[in-house]
Parts: sequence; structure tokens; C-alpha cells
Amino acid sequence: MALTLTLLGCGTPTMSTVLDERVNETGLGIAGGHSWLTLSTGELDRQMKGVVDAGATWIRMDMDWSLIEHDRGRKDWSMTDRVVRSARAHGLHVLAILTYSPPWARQDPGPGGNKVAPYPALFGQFVADAVERYRDQIKHWEVWNEPNVTSFFAPLPHVGLYAQLLHQAATAVRTRQPGGQVLVGGLAPAADNGRDIAPSTFIERLYALGSALDFDAIAVHPYSYPELPSSPSRDNAFQNLTRIRAIMDARGDTSKRLWPTEFGAPTGTGARAVDEQTQAEILGGGLDSMAAMPNIGPVFVYSLIDAGDDRQNLEDNFGMLRRDYSAKPALAQVRARAEVLRAGQ
Repeated sequence: MALTLTLLGCGTPTMSTVLDERVNETGLGIAGGHSWLTLSTGELDRQMKGVVDAGATWIRMDMDWSLIEHDRGRKDWSMTDRVVRSARAHGLHVLAILTYSPPWARQDPGPGGNKVAPYPALFGQFVADAVERYRDQIKHWEVWNEPNVTSFFAPLPHVGLYAQLLHQAATAVRTRQPGGQVLVGGLAPAADNGRDIAPSTFIERLYALGSALDFDAIAVHPYSYPELPSSPSRDNAFQNLTRIRAIMDARGDTSKRLWPTEFGAPTGTGARAVDEQTQAEILGGGLDSMAAMPNIGPVFVYSLIDAGDDRQNLEDNFGMLRRDYSAKPALAQVRARAEVLRAGQ
């Protein structure tokens, strides 16, 4: 792998690996999202080593506009620089989530914080800035996170508005990084209930709006917990993979890949949490199923390490590692399947 001098952070030259133009779009990834942005240098390095130890070759990280440019015109890339630099130093490919809005770019002044949808043209300029900065380190760009649910796309999910954001992002990537890949933001488990939009409905509407030219792949979050992925329940969101694949194939997008950019299960004592052995079974069974699907991958496990110590809080307990870095049974299940996922289909 070639090496080059790049300028990141405060402008100090650092040694960084150049992006391989032929990235293998298969394998295992770890979704760390926002948490990696605030770690100390030592802790970040430790976690990137943990990603490699799990057999992963990818990370998924937030590129949080609301932090980078909280005040219009004053950009601070230092947090994202550190994560990208660390990932590349450990030989990891990066999937960047272009997401979240600063106060001055939000369409709605009401509640919702940085999850409020931004003005599309302003978002497009942010994407252009991000691609310009990282085009030698990142080739894959996921547009927003879970845009089909109110909790991540306020005040309400809106496919037409999201299509505008997607188009702006695609235009920025196509212009500044020929060969860069644009992903529809990872779709959350949801039903059509007036507040959220089911993933299959969301994708059908995107196609109806003519958005197919603006994306190279579709990301989805096929969580099944507390059930196993093989459960026949209608509410089992793992089935969204086959539903969306069928829509893509029916629209002629048979060669486009479907990226599961979050998959896992929380342990602990909270509602819908599972015990550690069931977490391992969910991950093992789900990864086996996804490895057998055509045009899948990479597959991103959420997440590496528990985010906190509250056993009742689901978000604190998705890790394959406990807070003291001891391994839950899930880690062995994931590690055992990493090579099969790398072989891909």
C-alpha cells in the first residue's frame, strides 16, 4: 500500500496511507459512529486495534456537520481527522456518514436539535468540503443516518426532502471524486405510522422520485433483537434485507450492493435486551445469513464496546466487549465469520 504526506488537523504533515482505488466492497466492519470522535488518542488507538482484532477491515464513523461547522464559516475538522488518521494507520477502510445539521442550516427552528433536516444546498456545500478534504482517505459516503425515522430526521421524515439531500451529496461526490460511492443512509427498523416510514416504503418512494442515479448502494439496519434473525415474525426487521433487495432488482439495480451498516443486539436488563449468549446467536446467525446473500456488504456490527455502565439502557450495551474490554461471547462468533465475509459474493 502506497504512502503519502497529507495535511490533517492543525496543518501538521502526518504520514497516512493513500486510499486504494480498488477497495474490496465486502468484509466485516464495526460501526462506532459518534463515540470515536471524543476519545483520547490512546483510547482511540486501543479501539482501532480492537476493530482489527475482531477481523474487521472497515469502520463506520460520523462526519458530524453540527460539530465541524457549528458556527457558519468556521470549520473544525480535528475530531474527524483523528479518527480517519487512526483508522487508516491500522489499515482500515472508512465509511463516512455525512450527517446532522448545525443550528444555522436547519429548516425548522423547533425541537429536534442536530437531527433537524438541513437546507439541501447548504448540505451539498458541506459534503463538497468533506469530500475535498478526505478524498485520498475515504471513498464511501453514507448520506445521513436513519432518515426514515423522526428521531433522526426531524421534524418528520420526508422522502422528497431526503431525495434533495441525496442529490446534492451525489453531485458533490461525482464532481470532486469520480469513482466515489454514495449510499442511501442506513434505514432503521420502522413501520408506516405517520411519524416513521418503513424502509421498503422509503426505498419505493425514492425510486419513484427518480433518485436511482444519485446512489450506488443502499444501507439498511436489519436489527432483529430480541428475536433471532431467522424468526418468521412480521416485525422482524432482518427481513428488510430481502424486501429491499427485491425492490432494487425489480427496478433493474441488480448490481448495486446492499450494505447492512448497523447490526447487533443489546445485552443488559433493559426492555428488549438479550442475554450475552443470545447476542452471540443473533450476530452469528445474522452474519451467516448475510454472507449467503448476493451483493451484500460490507456488514457492520454495532458495536465494538459497551458505551456505558447502565445495564437498563439499551444504548449502553451493544458492545461485543464490556467496558473493561473483556469479551462477550459475541466476539468469537463475529471473529469466526470475518474471513467468509471478506470472500464476499
